Amino acid sequence: MHPEALTEKGKEIFAKLPAFAEYYLAGGTALALHLGHRRSFDFDLFSSGSIPRELLLKVRRIFGAAVAAPSVNNPDELTVFVEGVKVTFLCYPFPLLTDVAWYEGMRLLSVRELAVTKAYTIGRRGTYKDYVDLYAILAGRHTSLEAIIDLAKQKYLDEFNARLFLEQMIYLDDIEDTDIFFLGMSISKDDIQAFFESCVRDFKL
Repeated sequence: MHPEALTEKGKEIFAKLPAFAEYYLAGGTALALHLGHRRSFDFDLFSSGSIPRELLLKVRRIFGAAVAAPSVNNPDELTVFVEGVKVTFLCYPFPLLTDVAWYEGMRLLSVRELAVTKAYTIGRRGTYKDYVDLYAILAGRHTSLEAIIDLAKQKYLDEFNARLFLEQMIYLDDIEDTDIFFLGMSISKDDIQAFFESCVRDFKL
């Protein structure tokens, strides 16, 4: 794992996440811990169940006075800021298809399954960070485009459209080129698009 992907404040928050044993870490921060390709600042915690009403009380008990009033609080999502760091608990009603990884007592999605969640997000129009993350996965040969699509169909069933995902994957013109704190690599949006075009060109649905 790559703890350098976290800020010092992020490391403090991460150390307390095992208290939420029913959740697993997903999103860009989980992937950054696996690959060490960029700095990540937010925490996305998934569970298949609805967000219990008492979760906010537990969050305040674990993190103390550092917790600001929640920006979202409903049965599907609880989002709070802990000293400016966004922490989201999300009801994510899709099955886990690969074994989770463990780091410092916390469950993390595997790289293969994180790749699938990125594909799902990009198919619904993700952010620049999602494209950077998928690039790091594919360019690093952690899995293949074919394997991502096959697993996405199993995980999301009819909610995943492979053709739409491939179309969105190579169209970055309207994706805002936000600043990325790269670690050990640096890549431009044009380079990412060219790489994805090469991947899709060689792929047959």
